[in-house]
Amino acid sequence: MARVIIVGAGISGLATAAFLDNVDTLVFESSDSHGGNVRTDRIDGRILDRAANGWLDSEPAMTKLLEKLNLSDQIIPVSERAEIRWIYADGRMQPAPLSPKEMLTTSLIPWWAKLRILLEPFIFRGRKETDETVAQFVSRRLGKWFVDRFVGPMVAGIHAARPESLSLKAAFPKMAAMERDYGSLFRAMFAKKRGGAPSGHLQTLQAGAGQLTDTLAQYLGEGLQCDMPVEGLTQTKEGWVVHTKSGEHLADAVVLACPAPAQAKLMRGLDASVAEALDNIEYAPVTVVVSVWAAGSFDQAPNGFGVLVARGEDVGVLGTLFTSCAFPQQCPEGEIILRTMVGGSVNPKAASLPHEQLLELVFAAQEKFLGTQRADPILVRVYRHAAGIPQYTLGHTTRTATVNAAEAKFPGLFFAGNHLDGIGVKDCVGTGHRIAQNVQGWLEITAPVEQATTETQ
Repeated sequence: MARVIIVGAGISGLATAAFLDNVDTLVFESSDSHGGNVRTDRIDGRILDRAANGWLDSEPAMTKLLEKLNLSDQIIPVSERAEIRWIYADGRMQPAPLSPKEMLTTSLIPWWAKLRILLEPFIFRGRKETDETVAQFVSRRLGKWFVDRFVGPMVAGIHAARPESLSLKAAFPKMAAMERDYGSLFRAMFAKKRGGAPSGHLQTLQAGAGQLTDTLAQYLGEGLQCDMPVEGLTQTKEGWVVHTKSGEHLADAVVLACPAPAQAKLMRGLDASVAEALDNIEYAPVTVVVSVWAAGSFDQAPNGFGVLVARGEDVGVLGTLFTSCAFPQQCPEGEIILRTMVGGSVNPKAASLPHEQLLELVFAAQEKFLGTQRADPILVRVYRHAAGIPQYTLGHTTRTATVNAAEAKFPGLFFAGNHLDGIGVKDCVGTGHRIAQNVQGWLEITAPVEQATTETQ
C-alpha cells in the first residue's frame, strides 16, 4: 500500500488525512498537541474556543467531512438571537446594514456618503491586471466612508488586518469576481438575489469547534504522531524521504500542511524561490480574551452576534463576539460569554500586552459596548496566538502561484494551509479535500502495474 506523510496536524493536515481513503497515512506534528488554532477548552459546562469558533455551512467538503466522522448529529447552528451584527461608531453600538435597503437608512454614514454609494453601478471596472488593496477597491466603488465604517471593521474582524494592506483578489476573490462578471457590486447582489450578508450560516459542534479536530485525531488513531518535528525532505527516484528526530521515513507522497515559515524551512534546500515566497507570507498576532459573566453584569445585556469597531474609534480592540447569544448552549443558564479579539496587524503591540494591562483594555472596551460593569467576571481565559492569522497582502496571488508551481516541479509534493487559499476552517477543509483527491490521483498514476492490476481485481 502506498504511504503518504502529512506534515502538520492543524485542520488542513487532519482533514487531508481523513479524506485519504485506503492509503497508509502518517501525520507528523511538531508540537505536543493536534488541532492548531481549532481547539476548545471545556470548563464546568462552558465551551471556550481558543481561536476559531465555527465555520460557515457553504462548503460541500465540510458537510462531507462531518458525515464521514459521524458528526452530523452534533452540529449546532447559530442562534436566531445572533441575527443582529453591530458596529461601534460615534461612541455607541449601531446595527450593521446587511442589505442595500438597510444601507440607505443606516445612521452610520451621512447622506452625502449614501449618494456616493448610489453611484456604484456607474463606476467603471478596474484593470484586471491590477492587484488592488481592499481599501483601494472599496474606495473606488463605494467611497471612503464605506471603508471606514463597514469594510474596515469587517476586515479587522475576519483577517485581523487593515484594508490598506490586503489584496482584494487574494482575501476577497468573490468580491473581485462580482465586479469582473457584473461590472457592479449592486448588480451582482441583485442577480444573486441576496444582500451584503455572508453566504452560508455559521455552525459549530456541541462540544465546540475543537470537537472537530479532536474527532479527527481519534479517527486517525496511531496515524497521528505529535511531538514529531520534521527536520528535512529529500527527493529520491522512488519518492520522498522525510527526516525526523526518530529517523528517516519513506513516502510516495508528502503533504506540507504546516504554517508558511515551517514550509519555507523545509523547501529551502529544494527550491529557494518557493522558500522565499513562503517566507514573504506575513502573520498577524491575535490574542483572544474569553470572559464569563453572570447575567446582569453590565448595564446592557449582549444581544446579537457581536460588535466590530469602526475606524477612528478609541477602543483598542478589534471587536467582541457575544458567544452566549450566538451559541447559548456553550454556557450555563444565567451566564454570558464574551470573546474579545485584540491585536492583528491593526494594533500588533496590543496582542502582547502584559496580562493585567490586556484585561484592563478588554474590560474597558466591553464597558463601552455594554455599559458599566457591575460585577467581576466568573472566569477569564487568555489565548495568545503569536502567529494568529496569515495576511494576504499585495502580491499574495503571485506567491501562492509560485508555491502551486512547485507541485508540478516536485512530483508527489503537495501544499496546504490557511496561508495559501482561505483562512477559515471551511476553507482549510475544502483545500484538504482537493489535496487528498490530487494525492490519490498521483498515487494511481504512479502505482506499479502489478499493484494496480491487483487492486482492480
